Amino acid sequence: MDSQFRRLQWGWIFLLIFFVVSCSLQMVKRPEGEKEFFQETSRLEKRAREHPEISVRAQSHLQMAFLYVNYRNPRLNYTRALQEMESYFSLAPRKSQTDDVQNWLAVLKEVGKLQTGLERMQKANKGLRDEVAGLKETIERLKSLDRHIEQRRSLTK
Repeated sequence: MDSQFRRLQWGWIFLLIFFVVSCSLQMVKRPEGEKEFFQETSRLEKRAREHPEISVRAQSHLQMAFLYVNYRNPRLNYTRALQEMESYFSLAPRKSQTDDVQNWLAVLKEVGKLQTGLERMQKANKGLRDEVAGLKETIERLKSLDRHIEQRRSLTK
C-alpha cells in the first residue's frame, strides 16, 4: 500500500509539473513578425475597450505600450506607447504603478520631446537646404551675367 501511495504521489507531482510547464510555455511566446504584432495589438485594443474589469483594461494598455516599444516590433511607435502608458496610469490604482512603469513613462515622455525636437530640426534643415539651392541658382545666374559682361567688354576694346 505504501508503494502504491508513493506512485500516486509521484504521478501527481509529474502531472503538476507538466501543467505548470505547459502554461509557462504559452506565456513565454512573444510576437515575432509584423503580422503577429498587429494581431496581438488588435487583440489587446479590443480587450482594453470591451473588458468589464478596469484592472484588465489597464493591464491591456500597459501590454500594448510594451508591444509598441518592443525591439522586435518592425513598426516601433514611441508616441503610441506613451499614449498607452498614460492610459494605463489613468486606469490603474496607485499601488500597482511600480517604479519601473513610472521610469518607462518618464523615458517615453523624454523620447517624445526628442522626437518633436528632431522633427523641428528636420523642418529647419529642409528650409535651409531650399535656401541654399536658391542661393546656388542665384550664384549661377550671377556667374552667367558676369561672363556676359566680360564678353561685352572684350568686344568693345
